[in-house]
Amino acid sequence: MTLVLYAVIPAEVTQPDDLGVLRRPHVAVVHREEPAPAAAAPEAVLAFGQTIERIAERGPALPIRFGTTVSGLDELHRIAEEHEGSWATRLLVVAGHCELIVHVRVHGGTERATHRGLRGREYLRRRAMATHARSAAHDGIREVLGARLREHRVLGIGDVDRLAALVPSAAADEVRADLERWAAETPDIELSVTGPWPAFSFCEEPA
Repeated sequence: MTLVLYAVIPAEVTQPDDLGVLRRPHVAVVHREEPAPAAAAPEAVLAFGQTIERIAERGPALPIRFGTTVSGLDELHRIAEEHEGSWATRLLVVAGHCELIVHVRVHGGTERATHRGLRGREYLRRRAMATHARSAAHDGIREVLGARLREHRVLGIGDVDRLAALVPSAAADEVRADLERWAAETPDIELSVTGPWPAFSFCEEPA
């Protein structure tokens, strides 16, 4: 049998009866015994995410990456003992917070298609303009969030950038509205916000 790992939670938080919990003095690891690891099919990934959402409804949680398994409780005990201190610290950071994903497109030169066929000085000029526009957009998002932004991560850069924002759960709707209002008032910015989600992107200290 294999233990599929779902999340790290505070030691005192209870969980649904269909999930196992290994408890340490300060943290606990939520798991489930399975015959074999699940294949990375869309329905399996979705079910995994839904289970983490159930866990996070009961209190702070550090989601564990899909497909993470251990051979049994002995191995899980060793891992939990090694990481308990850092896990407990991160749980204090994410407590009372949720993750929002900001999808932002900056029009007017940041799209990769606008750089095709360019060479030399003009290519470098367009790249510099794109970098500046993207940086200004990211700065604008952080400015809108202000003190509500506990931490942020850049998840992906492309024609559409993806930024993860850790914000107070009680302020999630307000944050979304403020970002959408800012985007509507800012030229060349197209923005959407998804979430709130458990703190998938904030399980470790910032790099």
